[in-house]
Amino acid sequence: MKVSVIISNYNYARYLSRAINSVLSQTYSDIELVIVDDGSSDDSRDVITQIQAQAPDKIKAIFQANQGQGGAFNAGFEAASGEIIAFLDADDVWQPHKIQRIVEVFNTSDVVGVMHHLDIIDGDDNTINNASTQGAKLSEDLASVILSTGNAWCFPPTSGLAYRREALQKVFPIDPVKWRIWADGCIIYCTAFLGKIKTLHENLGSYRIHGANNHITKGAVTNEQEAKSQVGIEMTNQYINDFLVRIGYPERVDLSRNLQYRRTKYYQQSKWDINEVWAISRLILGWPFYTAQERIYYLARFLFKSAKFLARPTVHTESTTI
Repeated sequence: MKVSVIISNYNYARYLSRAINSVLSQTYSDIELVIVDDGSSDDSRDVITQIQAQAPDKIKAIFQANQGQGGAFNAGFEAASGEIIAFLDADDVWQPHKIQRIVEVFNTSDVVGVMHHLDIIDGDDNTINNASTQGAKLSEDLASVILSTGNAWCFPPTSGLAYRREALQKVFPIDPVKWRIWADGCIIYCTAFLGKIKTLHENLGSYRIHGANNHITKGAVTNEQEAKSQVGIEMTNQYINDFLVRIGYPERVDLSRNLQYRRTKYYQQSKWDINEVWAISRLILGWPFYTAQERIYYLARFLFKSAKFLARPTVHTESTTI
């Protein structure tokens, strides 16, 4: 079973060689590596060409004008020839047995995708407080999770994703404008409705936080960032539902079930609404990604903030994305 690994890179020359070498050092041998440089202005081209010269039979290099992550994924998928497609961010790394492990799962089950978690490291490869991307345990019926939570995010990042080619052929090409960033979300949400997705609760790589990640936010979230996030959730939801129409799936994703989106929207309105308070409270108490203790905590926090609207109905309170 041939595995194609797609690395999309934009100005990550300082980390790129580590990502590439973590692929070339895999214990599983039937691998091709497709590197898409998305118009980098640093030394990425030199890094890629130098390593490619050392393993020309393993590496395909694509250099294109900047199109964003979605456009880079499109180019990588078009060039890939493997039965399994795995994704790796240019600033992350894998453990040597990662590909072997996911191939075992694909060979012994009928899943269309395999996800796994990652340790969290800094720019110098140091593990950050023994942290990882581990979250709630997910069933193989990921579609039901997405439907019940209104596309709430609870998934591993790009470097923990791998899929069968025949599934991705129904997803690609993705819209490069809408998915300029966070294109992994498009892949996760769409493939969930094409078959079972196995989530391995094993850390088979490392996810790097270094301050330049375009999805890492420093400090408090501004109103502008919050509004942008809400628009992104709405776009995602529409994209998913358009995809469901295209594949003939009978159900649709309902944003009213998305706790983060609905709670934030309520805070933005800055007005007491007993019906919304009741509906959001019910969402919190039934939220599958909270522990029992967290449900109590976040319910109390929500009710406390909401009570402020009764005393100061025109004042905009602080928001939360938790």
